[in-house]
Amino acid sequence: MRGKKAFLLAAAGAALGAALFRLCCGQTPLQTALRRLSGLRIAAELYRQEKGSFPADYSAVLSGGKLEAVPTLKLKGRLSCSKVVNYPALKPGGTGCWGYVADPASPDFGTVFVDSAGKDPQGRHWTWF
Repeated sequence: MRGKKAFLLAAAGAALGAALFRLCCGQTPLQTALRRLSGLRIAAELYRQEKGSFPADYSAVLSGGKLEAVPTLKLKGRLSCSKVVNYPALKPGGTGCWGYVADPASPDFGTVFVDSAGKDPQGRHWTWF
């Protein structure tokens, strides 16, 4: 009976350890990119709520104190990138960085997106997020 109890305790400990690892460290690259994209969008929205409009350049979000630093984006087959590229419309330039629609005349003004014409690991275009 003692061996069975020890096995069950070890199995429970392993399951708990695996769950904790997934919580803190086990995100897939897709989940990490989407979480960071959400953070960039929230920072832009906080800026909009405070100033009344999205900025004409995403760097204003940083200088306005809504975001400490641009998070790193790492897409498969690309170098890591920690910058936001301003665009006049929601048309990815394929930099593999973050993109931002900076033209107030654009219907997508204020949109933050993954600047890639490629697809995510599940076959969806990055700009769909």
